[in-house]
Amino acid sequence: MERNIGKNSESEQYQRSTGKDLFDALIIILVSIFSGYILGLLFAPQSGLKTRKKVVEKLKELVDRSKFALAEAKVLGEELLSKSKEKVGKVSPVIKCNKKKNTPRDLS
Repeated sequence: MERNIGKNSESEQYQRSTGKDLFDALIIILVSIFSGYILGLLFAPQSGLKTRKKVVEKLKELVDRSKFALAEAKVLGEELLSKSKEKVGKVSPVIKCNKKKNTPRDLS
């Protein structure tokens, strides 16, 4: 039985390390893409003024999209929270009732 416990902890450690490795790889990929995009803009055959305007426009667009996504996530989170509270309200009386039925009685 001790061997099973050891194997489970090893597999959990492997899953954690694999997840961390994937996250690190994703961060490296995103940083590489972003830096490649910026370098491409900087070395493009346009004038510096046009390039800077383009970068500013893209950053403003990114900020606007981020604000919209954040607002949307907030609304979805609030909806999920209210649905969860509603379900808990329906299930909790049933759980309390079952708990009372399953508790051992004092026979003394």
